[in-house]
Amino acid sequence: MTILVMGHIKTAPGDAARMTDLLTAHMTTTAAEAGCELDTFAFDAADPDTIRISERWENAEALAAHGAADHQKAFGRALRDFTVVEISVKAWDGSFWRTLIGD
Repeated sequence: MTILVMGHIKTAPGDAARMTDLLTAHMTTTAAEAGCELDTFAFDAADPDTIRISERWENAEALAAHGAADHQKAFGRALRDFTVVEISVKAWDGSFWRTLIGD
């Protein structure tokens, strides 16, 4: 069963931009994990201090292994170096429905 993870991190003004290197490194490491099909962070076009989180995992076990990984725990600790105003990350079970645009 595919697991979809979506969320956001809202930071104090300017802090999101300072996270670029941290986010890029975390995406690279996470993408190499078994069962990771997608792991991205994106800056919200309407609010540059909000980072959008999108992930797709092969199954719940892969997501659980990610949550227990040392680099994920280190990422959580690294967020303490920034002013996080709000954070929300939620997971859903899902399956492919249809292509809306493109291939």
